Amino acid sequence: MFSRALRLIWLWYEWTSPERPWIGTEPPVNEVDRQLFRVSTTVTIGDGAKASFWQSSWMQGQAPMDVFLDLFKLAWRKNKTVREELVNQSWTRGLWRMQTIEEMASFVKLWDLVQQVQLTNEPDKIYWRWPADGNYNAKSAYNVQFIGAFSNFSANSIWKAEAEGKHEFFAWLLVQCKILTADKLAARQ
Repeated sequence: MFSRALRLIWLWYEWTSPERPWIGTEPPVNEVDRQLFRVSTTVTIGDGAKASFWQSSWMQGQAPMDVFLDLFKLAWRKNKTVREELVNQSWTRGLWRMQTIEEMASFVKLWDLVQQVQLTNEPDKIYWRWPADGNYNAKSAYNVQFIGAFSNFSANSIWKAEAEGKHEFFAWLLVQCKILTADKLAARQ
């Protein structure tokens, strides 16, 4: 199976390089990949022909499905573009089944945000949030997976392992990032 960075580049190329031969086939991604992609991208609406109404991050840098999950569950047509859904307010279809005050309040908030959208003749644009230039790169896709991650590994447990002293010492140097070959390679650049 592909690494997550490769699965994210598949989603990026669906936007930026539609001429690639595999575009149009079912991408090998799961919901976690799609969610990471939505969080990592910002879509600027132009003509609304490319951006998905519910699933692209066009609404103040967020996807409507992430902000208004209760409404997304009620919506009927979840894969339509912004342009298709803005025609005759088609995005409201299925939302008549609202039953709670919270759903109605969400509907009013989304309605206000949708009314601010003005379509132009320019194509929709997508930006990768992590590098300054806004373009996807595998390094940033890899690094973003670990934002907020931490390890509670106690390096002192190395000395409690039943191993030869030279192995314990090597492991200690390894977790301290003090292996001489790495230091020498870094000094040589």
